[in-house]
Amino acid sequence: MKFTRPESVSFPQVWWKFQAKDPESGQIVDYRIEDCPEDRFEEAVNLMLNYFVPDEPMNNSLGSMKDEVSLSEMKAFWMETMPQKLTLVCFKEGCSEICGLNILEISDKDESEKDHLKELKGKSLRDIFKAFLFLKAKADAYNRYNVSKYLHGLGLLTMPKYRGCGIATELLKARFPLMEALGLSLTGTLFTGPGSQAAAKRAGFTEDFAVTYESLGKEYPFVPFPNISWPVVKFMCYQLK
Repeated sequence: MKFTRPESVSFPQVWWKFQAKDPESGQIVDYRIEDCPEDRFEEAVNLMLNYFVPDEPMNNSLGSMKDEVSLSEMKAFWMETMPQKLTLVCFKEGCSEICGLNILEISDKDESEKDHLKELKGKSLRDIFKAFLFLKAKADAYNRYNVSKYLHGLGLLTMPKYRGCGIATELLKARFPLMEALGLSLTGTLFTGPGSQAAAKRAGFTEDFAVTYESLGKEYPFVPFPNISWPVVKFMCYQLK
């Protein structure tokens, strides 16, 4: 059963405002984080394909950029998620350029994700999804926090020009008012690299499960990540008080 954003939660709206450095001027300026406009859904997904996939440790390790089938499946998956109207984008005030984005979905305890694995044809995406299912099950956020649903991250990106401005941390913080509006108390995400893990820690997320990439290749789910650029993958959550 696909999630539908409640009519009581108006769309689009601004969820978060903050100040940070402008990489062009070096001055402190205003930024805002809001719902991704419908007419920019495909642009946001293409940014993920062009900038997130090459840099994200799992995809980089498995050579996803050279796996056309996996790239096509990733695009289809993200595009199917966008109509949930949960994805957040960051803008610098007075500018329409996307500075960063976070694709989000509702993770529901009653919906099985294992069937999706059978549908995947791309090798790198299949391997990533195998590891993802294992790590999400180990974190067991539903039972750990006694919830049936939570806001789940499917990719966090800061555009190269804006890296070092703290935008990833602010995108994670912007989830909190969105969660509250949706009646959710928890958000959780698999953070795969040093930048996203540090941003999550700064935003107040807690580490629920961590494992080395090396062990993922030697034990179940037996997915090797050759020449991985970072040793540890973490599932981290934030619960509203």
